[in-house]
Amino acid sequence: MAIQPTYPGVYVQEVPSGVRTIVGVSTSVTAFVGTAKRGPINKPVYIFGYPDFERKFGGLDSSSEMSYAVRQFFSSGGSQAIIVRVALNPVAATRQLDDATPLSALVVTAVDQGSSGNFIELEVNYDTSNPDSTFNLIVNYVSPDNASENRTETFSNLSMNSQHARYVEHVVNGVSELVTVNRTAAVAGLGAGEVFSGEVADVATLLDATHNSLRVAVNGSEPVAITLDPGTYTGGANANARLDAVCTAIQNTVTAGSGTNPLLAGFTCVRDASLGFNRIHMTSGVAGENSRIEILPGLGNDASARLSLSLSSGGQQIDAAAAIRPVEIPDHASLTGGTPPAADTNGLPNPGNSTFLISMDNRTPELVDITTVAASGNHAARMAEIAQRIQDAVRALRPTTPSYRDFTCVVNASRLVLTPGSRGAGSSVSVSAAAGDGLAGTLRLLAGIDGAFKTPAPNINLQGGSESAFTDAQAYGVYIGSQVNREGIYALEGADLFNIMCLPGVSDSGILMDSEAYCRSRRAFLIVDAPLADKRPDQIASTMAGAALPKSDHAAIYYPWIKIADPLNNGQLRNTAPSGTMAGLYARIDSNRGVWKSPAGTEATLTGVQGLEYTLTDGENGFLNPQGVNCLRVFPAQGAVSWGARTLAGADAIASEYKYIAVRRTALFIEESLYRGLKWVVFEPNDEPLWAQIRLNVGAFMHNLFRQGAFQGTKKKDAYFVKCDSETTTQNDINLGIVNIWVGFAPLKPAEFVILYLQQMTGQIEV
Repeated sequence: MAIQPTYPGVYVQEVPSGVRTIVGVSTSVTAFVGTAKRGPINKPVYIFGYPDFERKFGGLDSSSEMSYAVRQFFSSGGSQAIIVRVALNPVAATRQLDDATPLSALVVTAVDQGSSGNFIELEVNYDTSNPDSTFNLIVNYVSPDNASENRTETFSNLSMNSQHARYVEHVVNGVSELVTVNRTAAVAGLGAGEVFSGEVADVATLLDATHNSLRVAVNGSEPVAITLDPGTYTGGANANARLDAVCTAIQNTVTAGSGTNPLLAGFTCVRDASLGFNRIHMTSGVAGENSRIEILPGLGNDASARLSLSLSSGGQQIDAAAAIRPVEIPDHASLTGGTPPAADTNGLPNPGNSTFLISMDNRTPELVDITTVAASGNHAARMAEIAQRIQDAVRALRPTTPSYRDFTCVVNASRLVLTPGSRGAGSSVSVSAAAGDGLAGTLRLLAGIDGAFKTPAPNINLQGGSESAFTDAQAYGVYIGSQVNREGIYALEGADLFNIMCLPGVSDSGILMDSEAYCRSRRAFLIVDAPLADKRPDQIASTMAGAALPKSDHAAIYYPWIKIADPLNNGQLRNTAPSGTMAGLYARIDSNRGVWKSPAGTEATLTGVQGLEYTLTDGENGFLNPQGVNCLRVFPAQGAVSWGARTLAGADAIASEYKYIAVRRTALFIEESLYRGLKWVVFEPNDEPLWAQIRLNVGAFMHNLFRQGAFQGTKKKDAYFVKCDSETTTQNDINLGIVNIWVGFAPLKPAEFVILYLQQMTGQIEV
């Protein structure tokens, strides 16, 4: 906008230069479509190295040509790939987790469909900041064949309350790369949230001027600050009366705000002596999933800990939604003893019957000593006392190790049941006799003898994940799929840009035809593998002569298949499709020389290739090359190299102007770069100032390529032109909203045939 001067002085206005730099796009982002061990299905996943493929798709799989192709791509020079995993009839693995009722609480589903989800293990425990209300979910992927692929995700302090900040669905879904969760528990009929303090001593000794405040948050509302006047609550008739007065004061302070916050109206706080000692019992008074009470420290002079209301001082905060938490899984292993007769426990323990050896989680056996003092009472009382002594003695062995620290020994139907604190497949407990002592046998704790038995604790895995093997006849529906639903190759609709497509090992005519058409629409290039069945030159020549392959300048075919070392078979050679190797070679040549350099010649060595399925002669190469078959050769000095540079429209009989791969890929590079770099032109005023800007910016882009050696010619007028003016855009075009830009370039074509003329020079003849 022009400046409107109003006062004498100097005005400054920035004027656009018209320069809008056009940046060249990438040329070697390669899309791979195929099967994999695991990973997302029908979704484009960007990876930037083979380790990414191992983490997300499981690495090499002997049944997946794509896995080997991706490995070859990165080892040959590729740097960025997009992976689309396809599968037939994939089903995601799931697992229902029950609450204590038991009714369904959660359904956990693998993010990735297919059988790989069956290797996901689940753990649920209550080792949280509030163990009476929240839970932890641990998700482990345990690879069946490569421990380096194992992954663990931990989600802590989860709640089943959908209004809680740590609601399980909100915390897990979209964050976990392994699973999603769906709460299936019914919330109708849930009760009210409660708080129980630990044992409370006489408040006269607890409350003072520096310990007299706390805060109470009811049903998710703002905390209510409570200040207790020690002088008011220390003069009651007795400790019970004084605690009653404190409870009444807390209740009255909280409910006083119910006029503006109805959630506080039903709150109660009373003294509870049902367990034989005094404690404070609060209820929210409002039933439902969000019914809960949180005790928070006072902002100063905190008394919550002294009143045993805080979680760290023995308080319990039990949300209503805690009732629908999934139970802890997996289970503990256990050892259930036989049934000792009453006569055998009379006078037990005693010298010679007071020790045994215990091993938990396959640790070295350790001595358990329950002393020689005989247990008292009848048989049931003696068994209970012995169980308690065993529990105490085992816990004392390793107080900081969970399997020992949380060990239990209880009596069930006159049998001792020993349970370690650990869970799952690694959990175990074994008892053996100590030297010279018969206690283990007397208590019937020797597994397999006198009715004693062990119960293992299997891990809890997702189940039901599957995918079907597909035949060649079914491959088309898997690879092509629905464009509307973005299945198969059309999953790449979710990718902004790819330059090369590889379908490793695929030779189905329908798949290749549709893939070539899709590549054409996306300004990409398709690398085709020769059919595996075409072993000999005459066989691939027959295929080329037919209609099975797209005669397209947006695709190229390579023959024969290559031999590489197979890490899954101790380095034995494996025949594999060459497309991944060639895509990596394209990327390497693009980086070192430019997209205008043909990916062929002595420079185009095939990394990691130790041989070819068929060794071609010059004559056989000369037979296939004019038909548009790019041959892979082995030469004594160079090893395996790419020795062809033609597109599938490169047969001499077709006489295509895009006969050569480098010419087509250079054109695609220019097209995509200008397509993206000229979007600013849309809706600009369509006249000479715009045309001049277009000429300036497109010309600068083309001249930069000329300086890099992308075009034929030594002068720019011989190398390229950019035309955008009244000749290209007539008044009628302007009326139709069209601006026409003509760009031309003189492509570099490879020196495919080097002809050397040699003649002898004879001596001068004098006449």
